[in-house]
Amino acid sequence: VLTVKNVITNDLDGTSKVLESKFTLVDLAGSERQKTTDAAGERLKEASMINNSLLCLGQVINSLVDREKGKERHVPFRDSKLTFLLRDSWGGNSKTCLV
Repeated sequence: VLTVKNVITNDLDGTSKVLESKFTLVDLAGSERQKTTDAAGERLKEASMINNSLLCLGQVINSLVDREKGKERHVPFRDSKLTFLLRDSWGGNSKTCLV
């Protein structure tokens, strides 16, 4: 995870303007089937946590889509560290791109 936060403050003509931006890069490492990778021990535990984070990310995206369609739905940002970290990237005037 790499997060870069930029805050610019301008004091022109006695008015104060603040421009705040945040850029976050996350390498999701991919979802892997545990049987085919022959992972064991710590590597198996890490793969399970990655798969869980990706599942939670999918649930957050589905909840946000449902909200856009007018359904009242809770968005589970706190279900994983990944979704909690990215919670600012999903609302307001933010731009989000998944590659």
